[in-house]
Amino acid sequence: MASRLDQLLKHVDPTAAGIEIAPYFNPALPKRSGCNVKVFDVFDTETLRARARENSFIPDSRIAEIEPVDFVGDACRIGAVLEAEGLLGQFDHIVSSHNFEHLANPVLFLQGAARALKPGGVLSMAIPDGRACFDHFRFPTRLADWLLAFHQDRDKPDPVTLFDGAAYRAFYWRGAEKSEAGGFLSEDPARFVPEQDLQAQYQAFVARLQAPYDYTDAHCSVLFPELFELHLRELIHLGLVDLEILEIMPTQGHEFFAHLRKPRAPVARDDAAFYRHRAALMRAVALRLGETPFMSRPRWDIVAEETRHPLRSLLLNPRKMIGQLRLWNRQRRKRRRDRRALQG
Repeated sequence: MASRLDQLLKHVDPTAAGIEIAPYFNPALPKRSGCNVKVFDVFDTETLRARARENSFIPDSRIAEIEPVDFVGDACRIGAVLEAEGLLGQFDHIVSSHNFEHLANPVLFLQGAARALKPGGVLSMAIPDGRACFDHFRFPTRLADWLLAFHQDRDKPDPVTLFDGAAYRAFYWRGAEKSEAGGFLSEDPARFVPEQDLQAQYQAFVARLQAPYDYTDAHCSVLFPELFELHLRELIHLGLVDLEILEIMPTQGHEFFAHLRKPRAPVARDDAAFYRHRAALMRAVALRLGETPFMSRPRWDIVAEETRHPLRSLLLNPRKMIGQLRLWNRQRRKRRRDRRALQG
């Protein structure tokens, strides 16, 4: 199986001119390895290193891996920053790993990324699956959330987003080990434990409503592959984003990979095809919302305690289970048709 880095850089040529958004201490395209890349971050290099020293999740040994920042600015405004530098349309790729979900204005970012890329240039992103990280108990992002942020020209997370992200934050516990993520469909989601600070978060929410507040980081989007594709296709249909989908990969572990491309030529609009695809994605979203399965008895308990359970192999493999259910449904429909034919 390809590594996560191989999947993130699947459509990227490291020797071509590129930008990496906020790589922090873990660049996918390190300059020190000879990659032809510019680093874009909201903080300068020294500020990033100071923040890393304050973060208990980041080992001190990794701080030296924070590379010099070339463009300082809000990633949402990448288009404006590069326009000021005279660099629009000059890049073959933009790489972003676990940054998109932090953006207060995702539509503006996607527009700016399209302006920065050459025709045929690629935007490749790793995005956490909200079901498998500390957003586990949050409700997924709506298209209206992105549209409101865009039309309000939002430059930081609003009080509602900050409250939602903090009040519903949960950590994953493996025994005594605290983690920000769990394996999607491979680990017990009951091990996500919500924080117990609702009163404090409410007080912070009220304070932000009453007075100006400093930028505070948060996950502004809670996504999974089908939902991201749905909203992206809606934005393209509305004429708000000039990108096309190369590939959106299924969730692996706690993240998924999305590869988008700036079209080389205008793409013909097909309303009927769009609405057919949109309906299918909406149904897929409804299905996926229940895919972190909480049955009356969780499947991992059955697997652990009943090694001879007749459905054990299916319970160990949810995708296989879905395929088997579809097969059983086809067989049931065929038996029904056969009975009707005999009766007719």
